[in-house]
Amino acid sequence: MTGDPSGGQPNILLVTIDSLRADHVYSNAAETPSLDRLVERGRSYSTAFAQGPFTTFSMPSLFTSQYPSDLQYTELTESTIGVSIGDNPTIGTVLCENGYETAGFHSNPLLSNLFGFDRGFDVFDARLPMDGIDALSGRTKVLADKLLRLVRKHPYLPAEKLTQRGLDWLDSRDGDEPFFLWLHYMDVHGPYQPKSGNSYWNKYRGERLWRKAVTSPTEITDDERETLRAWYREEVTYTDRCLGRFLDGLRERDQFADTVVAVTADHGEQFGEHGTYSHPHQLYDELLHVPLVFAGPDCDSTTVDEIVELTDIAPTLATMAGSSVPDAFVGDPLPGFDDRGHEPADDRTSGDGVAIAEANLVPDYAGCVRTDRWKYIRDGDSELLFDLSADPTEQTDIGDDEEARRAELAEHLDDHLAVDGRSAGSDGSVATVDIDGQGTEERLKDLGYLE
Repeated sequence: MTGDPSGGQPNILLVTIDSLRADHVYSNAAETPSLDRLVERGRSYSTAFAQGPFTTFSMPSLFTSQYPSDLQYTELTESTIGVSIGDNPTIGTVLCENGYETAGFHSNPLLSNLFGFDRGFDVFDARLPMDGIDALSGRTKVLADKLLRLVRKHPYLPAEKLTQRGLDWLDSRDGDEPFFLWLHYMDVHGPYQPKSGNSYWNKYRGERLWRKAVTSPTEITDDERETLRAWYREEVTYTDRCLGRFLDGLRERDQFADTVVAVTADHGEQFGEHGTYSHPHQLYDELLHVPLVFAGPDCDSTTVDEIVELTDIAPTLATMAGSSVPDAFVGDPLPGFDDRGHEPADDRTSGDGVAIAEANLVPDYAGCVRTDRWKYIRDGDSELLFDLSADPTEQTDIGDDEEARRAELAEHLDDHLAVDGRSAGSDGSVATVDIDGQGTEERLKDLGYLE
């Protein structure tokens, strides 16, 4: 079925691009013609902010429309923390319950069925190595994955192959239901790989320089930083080209006009702006400001400058599907889609030009409040305040000169924790996830999550 935008449910395509900075779409830092066309024909949100600067905080929040501090704090490994989806309603469960045929494809082990992201999906494949082969022991799977790591050109499924998996799924459908398809592209995530020349040599060069940047950022030269930026731009352009191929595939199947296309990122990326690279546990805009665009049926062509959050995506998709918004969703339908009967929560502490993000919950809390002009960051006992109108790159703390403003935003963050922060602080409630024997450890090493 192609959906019925005139009186029924449209098809929905949700595309999340790992580590994509907003400025590489909106400021033309990279060539992104496919995204540019979506921005031109759709509703673009120029100041959208993720709820965490890394995947394991941001994506659970996007899927559940809850802040990290309202979800279960989880230790994935000794060096990787996150929050768990648990039994909370998600984008997938809401759409599945409302008549959608659902599918999700990607290759990030932190977004796999191990962490509950498969809930609500009829078809779900996170490309876990040898997942489902019960006859093999956990040790055998890990050893086999180490061998596969040596011959793989990429630590993840490349964008062109992910695109084809999505198109193949569309061709396999034979029902009459509208579809919800989630594609998560990994190529923009480090290590960045040049796209011309020998793939294996590029893989070696990319991993070597990226790991140096992550582990020894002060040793990165200006030339090396520019090389990292150039390779990152190549990955952005490559992913954009593959996304364009998928959209062309929708057109070839006469499904494009009846499909809502939502594109965003889980977080951004650093290139030494605050002394580090990749996406560490920091709360600066280069890590939180992400692109967000909705295009397709009932999406007029306009740019919205109002601050919005990724927690607003799930309520928006629910209303577009004709569903009621679960009470557990703290977000509101995005501006332009907020006239469909959903009343925002009275006690919500963000919205109305304010975004909240978090980077740690226990034992020391790290969170921030972002308005059009001001950015307040709390990290344990440290407090920072930036005037973004004079200092858009957040280099100069003016908290001592603006004590009243700092106190006002600090109180706002306290109010947020009182309403939505049940997991913040050390209360002894820490969940763990056992990845041993699941064949994911080597992939996590490839992606820089494990040493």
